[in-house]
Formats: sequence, structure tokens, C-alpha cells
Amino acid sequence: MTVTTTDVLLGVVQTLLTGTTAAGTNVYLPGDWPSWDGRYPYIRVRPLREHKESQGNAGINFEVVATIRITARVSAPAQAADAGADNAETALWVLGRQIETTVINAQSLKVLISEFPFVDTEVEVNADGREHYAELVMDIGLAFYQGAEAFAPQTTVPLTEMTVDTDLVDVFDPSGTYSDPAFPVSVLPAPRTSGPDGRPEGAGLDIQLPQ
Repeated sequence: MTVTTTDVLLGVVQTLLTGTTAAGTNVYLPGDWPSWDGRYPYIRVRPLREHKESQGNAGINFEVVATIRITARVSAPAQAADAGADNAETALWVLGRQIETTVINAQSLKVLISEFPFVDTEVEVNADGREHYAELVMDIGLAFYQGAEAFAPQTTVPLTEMTVDTDLVDVFDPSGTYSDPAFPVSVLPAPRTSGPDGRPEGAGLDIQLPQ
């Protein structure tokens, strides 16, 4: 089975989405970041780097280490004697431990990888006067094997023919209303002074390839 960094990234996300951490299902990929609903705690997951190292045997044999960065954030109300900061940091370390345990014990990841070479964790606490915010950045290494099959040329289906329909700009019906199912948004509304009007002047022109 060919394994890629995308596979392990999605595996980490799916594992965290099981709700076994205090963040519940507040787990986001970078592309989903705008969908965050403003609730704490939450987790963000993204691929940080990929490193391939040859195993030294004949042919193509790589051990790949994908570094997945997990960012977790919690908040706590400000309290006297800076107790809010302590509460935020304590909650963050609990969440970090939950994340680490969930990922490392995930059976779905163990079938993809050979080991976790490292786990690096950093913590930072900030405040805005009303709330304390604690952030944990955890980089987890996931190692897996890639052989020659991972680099095989991508198979494609050759293009042997194509069909062309034409809806011309200078041939049009100024008042008729037509529907072009292929490109409905390109049809100008009536009354119109130019095309396209949604009525093909040439339809079903078959071209055999290669020419």
C-alpha cells in the first residue's frame, strides 16, 4: 500500500475528530479555518514538512517522515493574582496530553506508519485584559515507507475524440429565450444586441484525435 503525507494528515484529523479531547469536534484543517465558530478550546492541524531519506538499497526505497503540526488553543477568564493564566495553561497541558494520547494510540494511524520518531511541544500564554489565552504547538513526526510503486507514472486515458458545439457572438436571436445546459451563465438575457443566445449554430462537430 502506498502511503503519502496527505494520508497521514487526514488520519490525524479523523482521529482527533472522534471527540476524545476537550476540543471535541472543534478540529480544523487550514482551509477550514474561517469556519471556526469562536468557541474554545479548538485544534488546528496542518502539514509542516516532509523528509525523505534513502534506505541505501538498490532501487527506490525511502523512509519518509511527515511532520504534522497541531495547534491547540484554550481560554480562561482573568482572575485575581493571575489565576486565569494558571488555569489556561493547566487546561492547555491537559488538552495537549489528550491530543498526544489520542494520536499515538490511534489504530488507524498504526496501519499507515512504522513509528513516531519525535513529538515536540511548545506552550505560550497571552491575555487581552479580560481573557487569558494559552496556545500549544505540537509537531508530531510520522514515519512511513515509500518504494518504487509510490513514484510510478500516473496513468492517463488518451484523448481520442472531442465534440464541439458553437454558439456564435454575431449570430443571435435578440428576443428569444434559450437554455444552454453546458454554459447557462454565458447566455445573455433578452432583449440582447449580441450573442451568445443559448441556441447553438453548430452542434455535434466530431473531431477525431490525433490529427
